[in-house]
Amino acid sequence: MTEATGRPSSGARYVLERTDPGGAPGELVYRGLVRLPDADVPVEVRIAEATGAATATVDAAAVPPGGPRPEDLSRTAAALVRSATKSADAHAQRLPRKIVRWRG
Repeated sequence: MTEATGRPSSGARYVLERTDPGGAPGELVYRGLVRLPDADVPVEVRIAEATGAATATVDAAAVPPGGPRPEDLSRTAAALVRSATKSADAHAQRLPRKIVRWRG
């Protein structure tokens, strides 16, 4: 990762933060960026508290030409958030405020 920009030199860095409640009841929302070597792609992940099901949406227009497929970025973001929240829930801990992971 290059220090000047906080951008990875390869792969993708997922940086998501839990938003304040205000969405649909029983739903958690994480918003942030998928930081690619040459672009930042906005992402939002919604989690159903009852089932733990996660659905991610990325801004496909922000993905650079030749970059990863938006569907792959969405699938990975949903899996990362689902994993982080499921682990916290299983151990009776508070859900993470911020989730940062590198995939590459």
